Amino acid sequence: MFISDNIIYLQLQKTGCTHIAKLLSDSCGGKQIGKHNWLQEYTQDKHIIGSIRNPWDWYVSLWAYGCKNSGGLNKQLTEKKLKIFFEKILLKIKYANGLKCPYYSWFDLAADLKNIILFKQTNKWKELYNDNNDKILFRAWLKSLYTKQGKISVGEGYSSSSISNFAGFMTYRYCKLYERDFFKKRNFKHIDNYGQLKDFDSENNLLNYTIKTENLTDDFISVMEKTNNFLPNQIKENILNSGKTNPSKHKDISYYYDEETSNIVMNMEKFIIEKYSYKPPII
Repeated sequence: MFISDNIIYLQLQKTGCTHIAKLLSDSCGGKQIGKHNWLQEYTQDKHIIGSIRNPWDWYVSLWAYGCKNSGGLNKQLTEKKLKIFFEKILLKIKYANGLKCPYYSWFDLAADLKNIILFKQTNKWKELYNDNNDKILFRAWLKSLYTKQGKISVGEGYSSSSISNFAGFMTYRYCKLYERDFFKKRNFKHIDNYGQLKDFDSENNLLNYTIKTENLTDDFISVMEKTNNFLPNQIKENILNSGKTNPSKHKDISYYYDEETSNIVMNMEKFIIEKYSYKPPII
């Protein structure tokens, strides 16, 4: 996350978060603390900001970034390393008492070890990351994510959470960062349908402001003004002309989807699509 005097910015992967953090640093100062970590305490007297992206675009960007052998998901899917498992053990031990990062039960951790050592099909995932211009590979990758084994293989506790039964990996990451007490057992294990997730969000969403990736610079300037971080005109002009940081290169998203894969995103990311009024690509 990025923290300034009166702002906390929570960084959802592949939503322009590196660029937004740089703009914050240039505009109002502050410091980077970790990156995709979530708040452990909710009593902060600061404005809490997040960012969001069209889910269809998000999945293409997530996959295309992995095609460069980059990103945590690529590592999770293409490597069989005990180090990954032991990192999770350390997290479990560290937060065992406070339940601030339960992530998995011990049973879930043992199941994940079996997956990492025995069942993860790393060669298959490597093949699916072979070419970011190959729409057939993208479609196969997306469908593979939502098999039973795929949900386990992505890690991060996704398959252990009850929302994996009806909501997608993007929604799960959204909840990890932007929802109060998502990791408490009553929430992590017992949000069982879309209606319950909407109710949970209405009571527990942490965000005061949200920056849409599709309108990043205008939204950023608007948020700065609403949080009393007023910007000189020259700074505004620099922001509007600032481009992107670490973009993942790929074709227009309509190229990658067919009806089947577009509907996967439509169904799995219904929560984000409806909350932020996103539309599918024309295919």
